[in-house]
Amino acid sequence: MTTDPAHPGGRWAGECREQDGPDRHGARVDESQLSSTASPPVGLSEAGGRPTDSGSPQTPAQRWDALVVGGGIAGLTAAWDLVRAGLRPLLIEARGYTGGLVAAGPIGGARMDLGAEGFVVRGQAATSMLAELGLRTAAPHGRPRLFLPPLAPGADEQSSQWGLHRFPDHAYLGIPADPLAPDVVAIIGQEAARRAAQDADLPGTVGTGPEDPADLASFVAARMGAGVLERLVRPIVAGIHSADPADLAADVVMPGLRRATAELGSLSAAVAAVLERRRARQDGAGGRSVDAAVEGGLFRLTDALREAIEAGGGSVRTRTGAQWLRPGRGQDCAGGQAPAAWRVGIAPTRRGPTPSDEPVPDGAQEVVATDRVVVACSAGAALRLLRGIPGLPASATELTVPVGAPIARFTLVARAPELSDEPVGSGLLVAPAGVAEPGEVAGPAGPDTAASSAGTGASDLVSDGTDPGGSARPVACPVRAKALSHLSAKWPWVGAELRALHGPDVHALRLSYGRPGQPRPQVDLQVALDDVAALTGVRIEPEAVIDHMLVRWDGTLPPVTPAYRERTRRLEEQLAPVTGLEVTGAWVAGTGIAAVVEHARAAVGRLMGSHGG
Repeated sequence: MTTDPAHPGGRWAGECREQDGPDRHGARVDESQLSSTASPPVGLSEAGGRPTDSGSPQTPAQRWDALVVGGGIAGLTAAWDLVRAGLRPLLIEARGYTGGLVAAGPIGGARMDLGAEGFVVRGQAATSMLAELGLRTAAPHGRPRLFLPPLAPGADEQSSQWGLHRFPDHAYLGIPADPLAPDVVAIIGQEAARRAAQDADLPGTVGTGPEDPADLASFVAARMGAGVLERLVRPIVAGIHSADPADLAADVVMPGLRRATAELGSLSAAVAAVLERRRARQDGAGGRSVDAAVEGGLFRLTDALREAIEAGGGSVRTRTGAQWLRPGRGQDCAGGQAPAAWRVGIAPTRRGPTPSDEPVPDGAQEVVATDRVVVACSAGAALRLLRGIPGLPASATELTVPVGAPIARFTLVARAPELSDEPVGSGLLVAPAGVAEPGEVAGPAGPDTAASSAGTGASDLVSDGTDPGGSARPVACPVRAKALSHLSAKWPWVGAELRALHGPDVHALRLSYGRPGQPRPQVDLQVALDDVAALTGVRIEPEAVIDHMLVRWDGTLPPVTPAYRERTRRLEEQLAPVTGLEVTGAWVAGTGIAAVVEHARAAVGRLMGSHGG
């Protein structure tokens, strides 16, 4: 499934073909093998330490029209918009490459996305940027699946095993436009579907008032009941956002949906309106899908942004981090230039003690003078820089970022003729549940097997396939993975490149591991192959594997809780009066590339407006 990890706190652990130790191939990957990686924290005096301000008032400064700190999606977008406005910005990136959580690397001789492979389409900011850069959006090929436990005991025609279900045709992150549609009923059961349909009879104020809980789970449950939440929204949100919907602010994950529900009178009507707008835009998501990608790979976006920045007169410097930020206070720049509004200390950086650690300074400091600063790095690094702003309350930067799930992504390229039939379509998401112990594994029911066509009430549906009354033994999940993407089927260019390199019947699969609150997942080739067999019904022997790679994103995708979102909103309000400074990035923008791009472009718009264009 498409993951969209443009989010605060993400750290690429650099563990491809495993950095912590060689795999069967004995190979390791370092930064030189990647075109992009995690959004960098700024360089510090020591990893995790306080910024060091060694620049004296007399230190000569380099003058730039603007400085962008951080080379992830937010920073690249901001620098690109600054160039388009006729400015000459300097973008600095503490790690060795740009792109944030959009990373690419070679697997089986083909260049593939290692981080985000697509994004959830919303608004026009991202898609219009792609068009302006000459890039084409693409919808995923094939239909995705859900891998779900059986319905609660007592349902008619139920399977006793986990099984595959097609995604509903008309749904937004699992919320159906028609709860009584046959594909929805097949997943949640008749009684749960009837409960969900009561959404149309509820007042629009239910779940949307200021006194109502602001998390996504509470909103969905209030409108459509537990069946939709547990068997549709929870597994889909967990797969895309690596978080439980109870930990996500509804207005961040689905901006405007609560408001539309109140205005239109039902959640189903609000979802239908979203889908209709998407069809009308013809933005590459195919109307039905919430996913889109860049034709050829999402990494082409970050490549194009960097090229456009440098072609337009901007400069991009990697392995360079911001050490401190402070007002210019009338200091002159080199060459007798007029005083600038801001002075920023920057320094060369090197990798920290481990790939997951922040880069650390490794060289002499320089000073940049500018009238415009965009802070687009990770949350912790940004907050440390902001503490140098006079008049900003100390409480404003005392913000704790929620801990994200430890994510591992295992990609393999193998010769497997049986996969040519695309047994799981474009891929699948696995419902959150406990992992089976040895000897307790229940195999899958087979492709597209409906767990039930007639189910129990919504109150009887739970995520682990158990009867709340405790009369039945839990049906443990037969896999450790939380998602599987059939990359060579989902994205046609991947399959075409692999066939050109290796001939027919060669496929690329990606398995994702790691859920909130769980230990760092331990994954190797055998674990991945076992999960592939359980999820697809296709057993791939190790000797059929052409290449494989394990990448870890430690701490990525921390959940944007309602409380955390309120704190970042207050911080933005406190920073609003500060002239010539904008803060952007996923930690303030919300989840997903589309949200990050929109926020970064709006930030540049405000920055230019504050200087009269």
